[in-house]
Amino acid sequence: SINKVKLIEMDILEVSLLEEQFDIIECSGVLHHIDDPSKGLKSLLGILKDNGFLKLGLYSELARKDIVQAREYIDTKNLQQNEDNIRKFRQKIISGELSELKSLKTISDFYSLSQCRDLCFHTKEYRFTINQLQEILHSNQLKFLGFLLPQGIKSLYKNYFPEDKTQTNLQNWKRFEKNNPNTFRRMYQFWVSKISI
Repeated sequence: SINKVKLIEMDILEVSLLEEQFDIIECSGVLHHIDDPSKGLKSLLGILKDNGFLKLGLYSELARKDIVQAREYIDTKNLQQNEDNIRKFRQKIISGELSELKSLKTISDFYSLSQCRDLCFHTKEYRFTINQLQEILHSNQLKFLGFLLPQGIKSLYKNYFPEDKTQTNLQNWKRFEKNNPNTFRRMYQFWVSKISI
């Protein structure tokens, strides 16, 4: 039975100091901002029970192409991440001066200073492909249990791949994402289970 809930703020690389094992761990939007995402994942797996469940949220390389373009512009102009620069950057996009980045206006995070900082000005960001996800899961002996997506996307996937009843074939998802590049606009959000050896 699951009877423990821990709300503790600490470095992800030091979670072993808890000296406990957990049935369920959620880690969304963290690993892709640390120096070594694989090291962070291994730290979490070290405190996850065999057959435990892990929810991960990681950025998609394909879905963030325009954000990569925005980051390149920010780097080229050597814009520091302060409120004035963030406001000026947003205004250039809103006014149409940076028309090549107009798709950012469709992202709700663009309109909040702190969220826009995280979206475009964050100093460190790793993005992943589905092939990389598959390799990470394989090398860490994790079973993929499925993406968390709106029902409309799951229905569309079912039209493409009706034989994949559990919707857990990552190579199918790779093909689906290629045809629908904004599928994982926010993140790959998915559950895995730790396979006991």
